[in-house]
Amino acid sequence: MMNLRTQTDTDSPLALELFQPKPNVLYSLDTAAHLAEVPRRSLLIYWRAGLIQPVLQSPNKVPVFTEEAIRTVRRGEHLRTVHGLDVTWIKTLFDLLEEVERLRAEVRAFTRRGAVYARTRVGGRIIYLQEPRI
Repeated sequence: MMNLRTQTDTDSPLALELFQPKPNVLYSLDTAAHLAEVPRRSLLIYWRAGLIQPVLQSPNKVPVFTEEAIRTVRRGEHLRTVHGLDVTWIKTLFDLLEEVERLRAEVRAFTRRGAVYARTRVGGRIIYLQEPRI
């Protein structure tokens, strides 16, 4: 069978590789760093910045990381290496993306109710205008 990957895809050290974690698995600091292809220190920096939140396992409160945390670190490292963003900017970008997703979900919920809503500010108050669907 022919390999469909182009040479530029495989040769670029900055290419973001597909990561397929196992569902409901927790990874140690060393394993998570290996899977994210970053030093252990980078995971700790992302944790301190609030970009990832490990699960603290008892009895010694040892941090273990979810597949979502590893995915977040990989995305952050891509932004850092390719676009030169520091961790503060990465956090800001991720927070903005999260807010956009929240707003999209709100719009989807409004449109599923059979009406289109508009939100506007009048005299310092926010009011919702409903336009019936035709």
